Amino acid sequence: MPVPVDALNVATIHLLPKLEDLFFDDHVFLRRIVESGVDKRKSGGEYAAFTVVIDGPGNIAKLVTGSEAYSYGRRNITRQARVYIPTHIYAYAVEGEALRHADGETGIANLLELYPEKANLDFRQRAVAQMLTGNGAAANMDGLATLNGGTSASPVTYSPDGSALTGLFQFEDKSAQTATVQSLVKEAGTSGTTGWYNQFGNVTSFATNGKRTMRSTYNACVVRSAGYGNPTLGLTDSISFNNYYESLDDQVRYATRTSGEEGKDIDEGLMFHKLELFEDPSIDDNAAQFAHGSDGTMYFLNPKTWFMLTLGGDSKMETKGFFEARGPFKLEGRDAWGFELVASFQLACRMLKANACLKGTAIL
Repeated sequence: MPVPVDALNVATIHLLPKLEDLFFDDHVFLRRIVESGVDKRKSGGEYAAFTVVIDGPGNIAKLVTGSEAYSYGRRNITRQARVYIPTHIYAYAVEGEALRHADGETGIANLLELYPEKANLDFRQRAVAQMLTGNGAAANMDGLATLNGGTSASPVTYSPDGSALTGLFQFEDKSAQTATVQSLVKEAGTSGTTGWYNQFGNVTSFATNGKRTMRSTYNACVVRSAGYGNPTLGLTDSISFNNYYESLDDQVRYATRTSGEEGKDIDEGLMFHKLELFEDPSIDDNAAQFAHGSDGTMYFLNPKTWFMLTLGGDSKMETKGFFEARGPFKLEGRDAWGFELVASFQLACRMLKANACLKGTAIL
């Protein structure tokens, strides 16, 4: 007996909470950011302002005799950043012929795997690839902020509102970082914001200075975190991951695993100090997006400094924001039904200098 489209729609609606969880939970980057916080903007414009922290609030005084007068700090340590929250729609069609060929519960299960679940996976992969590498095309969710900002001479951009904006991290020393990120000019730029920059490490040969550069960059994040602590999430390409793995003695290889649905491992990483380092295939697949190409990329992220901004709050009107499924719609002139996945969110950072990027980690 053919499966009616309404049955597929009802099954999809029941599956939606699972799809929403899987969209974020099945990737360590999205999961850690969402766990850090979600700022839901249910009303107002697409441009969202928020506070970023650039330093500590006080001043230091030295006491010699104990009678010295000192003042309490009143430093302005916050700035107003601003981002645009884009909406991306993943649209797909289920052909009438596929519904006619399906049969009963098994047919619905097969259609769910073939359409909504695969659509959700593809949607998430494109989102992650854009946020980690900035692969650029509108079809690849180029409205989402990317960590990859390239260099001042060769910037990598994203386009949330039609204007090209530089990615958040620049792969160069602090003194060369001059881009405008989240509407704030980095410290080395003209009229730059003091304390607004990312840490950077340049590995010339992993065998020679790989772990030393990782350690010094990690420590720079810790020292300048202003209380946010150490970075706990690392993402890298496969060659860099293997270079780090093979540099460790068997006795000190500490692997970490995260179990997902039905107890299956969805993440497996290696410990570096208190940071978990994970391999991410999107960094390999989009190596051409980096100014340094396939020489190797690492990100050291402090999830406490990151959060998601979402837009919308009503499924019956503008969608609830973050993640929503819509449909089915009969497609005019086609024997097919349309479905949509709608996402309205943006990545944002409160303190760049508690995070880092490294290049050259694939050079052995």
